[in-house]
Amino acid sequence: MNAFEKIKRSWWVLLSFIPFLNGLGFLYIAITHSNRNWFVEFATYELPWVLYFIYYARFGNPNLDFYSPSSLILLIALLLYFIGIIRSFWVAVKLADVYDNEEKYVIQTTDLSKANAGKEKDNHKTNLGCCLCIIVLFIMFVIAVL
Repeated sequence: MNAFEKIKRSWWVLLSFIPFLNGLGFLYIAITHSNRNWFVEFATYELPWVLYFIYYARFGNPNLDFYSPSSLILLIALLLYFIGIIRSFWVAVKLADVYDNEEKYVIQTTDLSKANAGKEKDNHKTNLGCCLCIIVLFIMFVIAVL
């Protein structure tokens, strides 16, 4: 694959530079590649911005003292903004490797036994529980700060 095709497939990285929409690139590749982990990253990068705007809508002009809830939420959002930029470049480089070696990464269909299918279902439940736990902890942190 030539360089133009790689750049064309990595356009979503540009979304990470928009401060309030930096997680939308991960939403795009999560939908495109059917990857739940990237959907969790989308939620992680967008949730602080949503909470900040909810706080702003509820209390009006936010007080930006160091220990105020709005400044802590904004600090977390900015930190995740920069992490999102770095992470999007990292994922784009890894995806470029996958695009170059597509025959190596092709998923081959196999016949799963009932035992393996049961284990796979349990794994999805564990992943969902982990995601929900992280979101609940984040909401509890915001409530404790407010």
